[in-house]
Amino acid sequence: MAGEKRAAIVTADDVLAQAGAMISVFVRNPEFQGQTKERLSSIDAQRLVESALRDPFDHWLTAAPKTASALLDFVIDHAEERLKRRRDKEVARASATRKLRLPGKLADCSGQATDGTEIFLVEGDSAGGSAKQARDRRTQAILPLRGKILNTISASLDKISGNKELSDLILALGVQTGARFREEDLRYERVIIMTDADVDGAHIASLLIAFFYRGMPELIRAGRLFLALPPLYRLKQGVKTAYARDDAHKDELVATEFKGKKPDIGRFKGLGEMMPAQLKETTMSPLTRTLARVTLPRAEEAVEALVETLMGRKPELRYRFIQENASFATADLDV
Repeated sequence: MAGEKRAAIVTADDVLAQAGAMISVFVRNPEFQGQTKERLSSIDAQRLVESALRDPFDHWLTAAPKTASALLDFVIDHAEERLKRRRDKEVARASATRKLRLPGKLADCSGQATDGTEIFLVEGDSAGGSAKQARDRRTQAILPLRGKILNTISASLDKISGNKELSDLILALGVQTGARFREEDLRYERVIIMTDADVDGAHIASLLIAFFYRGMPELIRAGRLFLALPPLYRLKQGVKTAYARDDAHKDELVATEFKGKKPDIGRFKGLGEMMPAQLKETTMSPLTRTLARVTLPRAEEAVEALVETLMGRKPELRYRFIQENASFATADLDV
């Protein structure tokens, strides 16, 4: 047949591969998909093969229900794998110059380079509003997180992958989790957890650290995860103002900086209640703030055991830990 070319086509790749079928057809002027020409895309060939296979394949499936069920599972597994690969591509790094698919609530920095940049993870829109006004737009980005994030130590993989707050966080950082994490993909030089200086803030910070420990331990090992240390109290006497991180720090300031005087002491209920200028001075400005770097000790096996005890799925381990380590709190309990 002059002018004709012989080509092989396999439609419904997963099905035919499992069934061991191969159809050989002759097509005039075949059209192939992509540069590698691995798949025939001619519509005429697809129509011929489908019409030839439809009825015999339908009868074959009906006559062998067990094989048909196994074949269906095979196709579903491959479809889920393709969807997973597609999701992984969507999470691929958005570079500093091409900020693609970033979360809408992210207030990104305007700088194009990664060096010197940092992202603050804050709790809620209220704190996020103050932080956005207090930040240096060139180098500081703000990502508000809604409430307490998922406990990734005890949650299933499905819940983790379907959690919007964690997905937004991963997209903002520009990296992937687990074995696919690459430090060079990080869009910021520093990741800073900035939560309220109270028990709830400490809990949220613990959940975030647990997420990074389980999903991005290399981020911690590289020394790029930090905790902001916002004040809990403001002490003011005349024109003199000082900030205290906790009760012990407050008592120290009263006994030293304000010795012999009685300052007015105000307690911040959260970062959202701080004026932007106060938040900048105490917590965000590199010139005046204090950051705590999150590190891992050399004996990481002990860390893993402690994380599982405090945040794992067995409450009896936490109960035993409290019994063994909470004796210091008995003086403050009203029993």
